[in-house]
Amino acid sequence: MPLVIAHRGASADRPENSLAAFEEAARQGADGVELDVRLTADDQLVLSHDRRLSDGTVIDRTTAAELRLRQTLESLPDALGVAPGIVNVEVKSDESAEHLARRMLVLDLVLAQLDDRPGSQRFVLSSFDLDILALLQGMDCAHPTGYLTMGVPKPALALDVAASLGCSAYNPWYPEVDEALVAAAQARGLEVWTWTVNDFDHAVDLAKLGVTALITDHPGAMRAHLAAAGFVVPAPADGDEGAPA
Repeated sequence: MPLVIAHRGASADRPENSLAAFEEAARQGADGVELDVRLTADDQLVLSHDRRLSDGTVIDRTTAAELRLRQTLESLPDALGVAPGIVNVEVKSDESAEHLARRMLVLDLVLAQLDDRPGSQRFVLSSFDLDILALLQGMDCAHPTGYLTMGVPKPALALDVAASLGCSAYNPWYPEVDEALVAAAQARGLEVWTWTVNDFDHAVDLAKLGVTALITDHPGAMRAHLAAAGFVVPAPADGDEGAPA
């Protein structure tokens, strides 16, 4: 039975990357959540998938206080306080000239927040950015890491890169996952965390291939569909039955 990870929380039912989405993910019985972290101009960690807000405001060029006047963005500490189970922190990076220094700063701040949480909470760090993953490797990060990919022309090479960077997981876009890729990942000691899987029948096929985690907008419905397909769905850690979405 793969892990069911709520993509930006239960984002089909609540605003993505919001406290409400993480709380709903817990109610639906998700094994964990995936969230996106960005750094503001004044070095605050906020949750947002996109670099720009809907009005065009650039997050990394704007202070947290100014951002709050335009749109509600959750902070990482607040999110960690309500997120259930495993928390997959996708670290986003900006396009500033001093990109390596900014990447190091965001990682220092993220790791400080994670290390301040109770020992029972499990974290995974993932990124599309190879600089981020290389920095984490150099920092001897205590948390597992995953290499996010989409549209790579040579999956075997991407798997080799993930392994060379000390990643524990390879996180490909779900249409690119097949039996050969899962086998190649496992041969390198890598788990496969695939995203964003909202086709439940396809999810069953992926589960049969042996992927470690399905990242989905519909955690409750995903759990129900896997159970109906014959997979043993464990009870959530908090004992909730995990109502389908």
